Amino acid sequence: MEHVPAQGARPAETHDTHDTHDTHDGQGGQGGEDGRARHDRHDTVRGSATEPTPTPGTPPVPAQVAEPPDTRDALLGATALLRLGGMPGAAWTAGAAEHLFEGAARHADTAERLASQARALADRLGAEVVPHPSLASADRGAVLALRRRLHSGAAPGTPDCVLLERSSAVSADLAGQARALLHDAEAAQAALTRLRQEVTAEQQRVAEQAWRTACSSPVMRAFLDSAAPALADDIERRLADGQSWSGKQLRKRAAYLWRIVGRAAVKTTPRGWAGQIAAVPVTGGPDDGRPPLLAPGTPLGALAAIAVENVHLLRAGTAPADLRTADPATLLAPTPLHFAEPSAPAPGDPPGQVRCYVVDPRTPGRLRQIVLRRTRVLESVLALLADGPRTVGELDRMLPPLSAPPGGPAVAPAVLRGFLQHLHGLGVVQICRAPRQHCSGWVPAETVGATGALPPTPGGGGADTWFLDAYRRLGADAAVPAAAAARVRRGLRIAARLAALREADRPAEPPERQPWFAGLTERARPISEILADRLSADDPPPVRRYSGWHPAHDPAGGYARLLARLDSAARSGTACVDLDDALLDELGAPPAGRTLPPWPVDCLLRPLPPGADDGPVAVLETASSAGVLDARFADGLRTLHGGYGNSDAYRAFLTAVEERTGVRFVDLLVPPLAERSANAVRRPVTTRWWTGDPDPTPYYGSPGGHARYLPLDRISLRRADGRIVAEADGRRVIPVYQATRSPAPPYDTLVRLLLAASHPAASYLVRLDALDAALPDRARLPRLTAGGDLVLAPATWRVDRGRLWEPGDDLLTKVRVLALLRRSAGLPRHAFVRTAPGAKPVPVDLASLTALQLIERLCAREAGTALLVEEMLPAPEDLLLRDPLHGGASVAAQLLLRLPHDRCAGRLAEAAADALAHGGRHDVPGPPARRPAGAANNR
Repeated sequence: MEHVPAQGARPAETHDTHDTHDTHDGQGGQGGEDGRARHDRHDTVRGSATEPTPTPGTPPVPAQVAEPPDTRDALLGATALLRLGGMPGAAWTAGAAEHLFEGAARHADTAERLASQARALADRLGAEVVPHPSLASADRGAVLALRRRLHSGAAPGTPDCVLLERSSAVSADLAGQARALLHDAEAAQAALTRLRQEVTAEQQRVAEQAWRTACSSPVMRAFLDSAAPALADDIERRLADGQSWSGKQLRKRAAYLWRIVGRAAVKTTPRGWAGQIAAVPVTGGPDDGRPPLLAPGTPLGALAAIAVENVHLLRAGTAPADLRTADPATLLAPTPLHFAEPSAPAPGDPPGQVRCYVVDPRTPGRLRQIVLRRTRVLESVLALLADGPRTVGELDRMLPPLSAPPGGPAVAPAVLRGFLQHLHGLGVVQICRAPRQHCSGWVPAETVGATGALPPTPGGGGADTWFLDAYRRLGADAAVPAAAAARVRRGLRIAARLAALREADRPAEPPERQPWFAGLTERARPISEILADRLSADDPPPVRRYSGWHPAHDPAGGYARLLARLDSAARSGTACVDLDDALLDELGAPPAGRTLPPWPVDCLLRPLPPGADDGPVAVLETASSAGVLDARFADGLRTLHGGYGNSDAYRAFLTAVEERTGVRFVDLLVPPLAERSANAVRRPVTTRWWTGDPDPTPYYGSPGGHARYLPLDRISLRRADGRIVAEADGRRVIPVYQATRSPAPPYDTLVRLLLAASHPAASYLVRLDALDAALPDRARLPRLTAGGDLVLAPATWRVDRGRLWEPGDDLLTKVRVLALLRRSAGLPRHAFVRTAPGAKPVPVDLASLTALQLIERLCAREAGTALLVEEMLPAPEDLLLRDPLHGGASVAAQLLLRLPHDRCAGRLAEAAADALAHGGRHDVPGPPARRPAGAANNR
């Protein structure tokens, strides 16, 4: 039986920006009528991919719609999410040949032993034979030459042994020693020849194994077709032409195949069939005991797929192409970022202009900056669209009188339609259309295994046309025990205290003290005005990436004393260091009540198997503000399971905080500017307002709530009580950003400005790996645990790159060097390798030939003197979940657990409101003076 959960039960987007300054003319007058748009139902087609029908427009007045049911009593974390590897760990470890590496190490030992024996024999020759009076003069030169070769570690040859055996100056024992050394050297040479043959055969086997896996696994083939659509056909063609896997071209392709096998088997970040999603309930009950997060052997069940159109390509290539003949129900919205620059006061100066950042409709991957002359008709269009999308029919009715010159006739509707088409062709006006969605329905894993056919997904349009998320069911008994969740909570309290101790040594500068915000004062300024100033200054926001622990700045502080303890443990070879509350109290760490925010927190965990010593329940990867990591999957879970209680409870939590404080949470919608990972902007409706992109249809899934649009030009920033505050229409607003991808320029600047006024908990992050950055002189660092409940930092080894092989060495030499390095350094077989603290980890099996290419590739791509090797927890043999799709083999998993899992939204909202308001509502001024839409920035 399979369990179906009942309802209620952030790494950067790359973008190539081209600033092209084009100037275009518009015609018409001015207008200022405003209204509000509502988020209407999206067109969703289950089980098909038919074209949606545009929703006819209605006057943009405040939406009077029923709110969703009150869920303030719903538990915030009643459901956990599993992120599953699409391939079993065995598919990745099948590339190993541990016997080969062991054989290479044994041969190296044998060679060293023989060289030592050769040097000892050389010493005996020098002491016993060379000075012997019976040594013939004719033999002396040969003996001296033999002694030199033996000193270099070479074994004697057959002629050398014959010479020693017939010489009266050489004892029988010495001659026998030489003969035995010759015999052992010949055996070692034969073993070396066999090793070379085995390495060559293994190279062929590994390449064939990768191709066999790609061909036999439907998951692997689907992932390969999405990641490199032409690669499989290319390999088939080369094999048909008689090329060998030992050739350079097929070797390169085999190496790529192994990289994606590792991606699908070890790294569980959702991506098509390579990384899948499953929901699992968090049970109630007592929180004592020490059960695992997941029972070993928990089976996976049926599969389903939900494909959603690429929202970037949908907008860039949306139809109809010609607004002159478009249906009156077609919904239009302006490009999110446009700033009006006012007319110059002096007569004869050029007129004002509107600067827009637009995606070029003809080249979707290109962002352009264009400048439009401010004319009456352009001002009228932007004014009508200022407060949200409108239909073409509405614009047909409202534009003619607004755009008519004073005392003149109205502009002909055909001319206005042509002008709208002109703006659409420039990218200034965009057509609003919800992406199509295809749901396959559930297919039993056994059926997929027997037929080799995954649940059907839309075809055509190219690999990037649709984004696919794969979902799984779990066995009927699958659940996260309350006691295991309680262990995570206890471990998180220690982790939060530890992170606070670390940050106290190098406190992050708050936004209000950063030079980037120096222009903000207690006088409110429109966000569009501030944004325009920042963009004109050509000073992009700094890129913030996690770089691990840092060396202590205060030598007398608690953090420095903690590092000293860890350094002492590393020097003594301690394998694991457990940090508990008593130690943190001694070091002066803040109490847990001050370090954990009164806000839902999502913990990303790698569940560990139960051990004989009741070891940690999981590896803590990150703990961050809720509602981001699961946002993209909320709509799919609602579709497949009838609901997703976590997002409903989170919305209720935000609503309750609003009611207690008088603030307004506003979701910041930022469009993706590239095809890659475009659908990471998808999310549920968790706030009652949104801002940024006026068109919500690419972002929000099927209705789970309703939201209203708040135009950017109604938001202002100011300083108040030593911090940055955002306001709109006389109320404080709290911007939230729920996408996992970092926005591309210029939207990164907008996000940085608005999030400076967000809730303090919105940027909360606990991550405690990469200890090596603080202790760079230690070759090995111990594993760190929190109260025996969580692993905070796996054990890490620092390997000097000078100990590696040379790229030009033969394959057997590389195998031997890696085998000896692994043994001498004590490296685990399965590891993540990085080039720097916090850098992207690469899974490596150090008993496989594939490790050689992966390590060489890392060294070639990133300069440096060392590699960081982190133990893989859990190891492939310790994975907990079993997948019948792969014959019951175990698969990797991450668990996303929301804490507190057992508190309702209303209760936690009280604490969050107190932290936000500091005991009272914020005093905010009255509404700012309204400007004509399209004249948002008057610099």
